[in-house]
This record gives sequence, structure tokens and C-alpha cells, in this order.
Amino acid sequence: MQYKGRIYALAIVILFNILRYYYEKYFDVPTDFNYLILGPIFLLIPWWAGRQYDLAKFYSEIDPLTNTYNRRIVKEHFQRLENKVKKENGQIGIVMIDINNFKGYNDTYGHDIGDQLLIEFASLLKQHASKHDLVARWGGDEFLLIVPNITEHFKSTYIAGLHDEFKKVQFSEFTTIKASVGIATYPNDGETLETLINMADTEMYNSKRTMKNNLLENALTY
Repeated sequence: MQYKGRIYALAIVILFNILRYYYEKYFDVPTDFNYLILGPIFLLIPWWAGRQYDLAKFYSEIDPLTNTYNRRIVKEHFQRLENKVKKENGQIGIVMIDINNFKGYNDTYGHDIGDQLLIEFASLLKQHASKHDLVARWGGDEFLLIVPNITEHFKSTYIAGLHDEFKKVQFSEFTTIKASVGIATYPNDGETLETLINMADTEMYNSKRTMKNNLLENALTY
């Protein structure tokens, strides 16, 4: 969560008091120093109000279950990144990941355990992502990652790295977890977010149907 709301609120109060000081000095108005005694209160109130703004903004951008970003932020982030990439002649990777047979986990273990799987899976994706990547819950058990500054062999290397990370993790309550992956790159595979997502989504579901290629598998024994 950022501090913009609190910083702006405090800045306004401090600026107001600076202007008040110079106003009284310029017009030779007697200075009432009682307001200095109440200074901490004058600062706490805007700090609290700014915090409410920061909280509201935070929860408007974040999926409350997995603590990843939501769809609105994906679109805003891609637009900003697209403008930057065009100037640098770079590329962007769009990665779609879906947990296979998630409905079966919900039916077998219950929705609370299904939610826990989503939380742990999202945590894995955030751990694997770099600080410049964006991880979002696209809907249900489907996640989307936006990866800037990708290399020529991004598709193969990214999936291989994610697969290695996936095998190391032990998900609670489950013995085997599988997930399908689809990847599209900007601008090679398309120049709009919608086109890229559709392409990555199609590749992901093709791998799900064939149960091969771009499939993450986590097999554990207890």
C-alpha cells in the first residue's frame, strides 16, 4: 500500500500553515501561538484521512483473496508499459496460468481449501516474478502476468524456470497440482492487450486439453 494520500494531506496542512505564517507576518497580524499547541492534532487528522484514501485505493486495485492485482490495474499497467516499450523497441510477455481441475479440488476438499490453494498458488507466482513483473488474478483460478523487457527465448526459458519453481513447492492438503500455461508476446503476437490475452488463453487451453507442452506439474508424496 502506498502513502500518497497521507503525504498529500500532510503537505496541504503544512502549506496552509506556512501561508498563514507569512500572511500574519506581512500584514503585521498578531500571531496566535495556540494553534502550535494543537499542531499534532492538525497533523493526525489529515494523516488519518489520507490513510483512508490509501486504503480505498489499495483495495480497489487488489484481489482481496490472493493479494494480487485485479483486471483494472492490468489494463492500466499494460498501457503505461506499452508506451515505454514502443520508445525502446522492446517486448512484453503476457503469461496466462490456470490451475487444472480446480473445480474438482473445490468439490473434494471444500471451498475453504480451494481458496487456500489459490492463495498459495498466487504466492508462488509472486515469488517467481521479478520486481518489475505484474501478477494479477484474472478470474477464478486463472492468473495473468505481465513481464517487461523479455528476451528472444522468453517462452521456453520462462516456462522452464516456473516449472522448476513449481516442483519445489509443497502445497498444503494436496498431493498433486497441475497448471497450464499460455504465453503471448508484444508486439510479435499482437499489439493490443485483448489480442495478446486471447492468444495466451488459447495456447493455455490447448495445453490443458492435450495435457502436454507448457504444463506445470507438482507431484508430492507424503
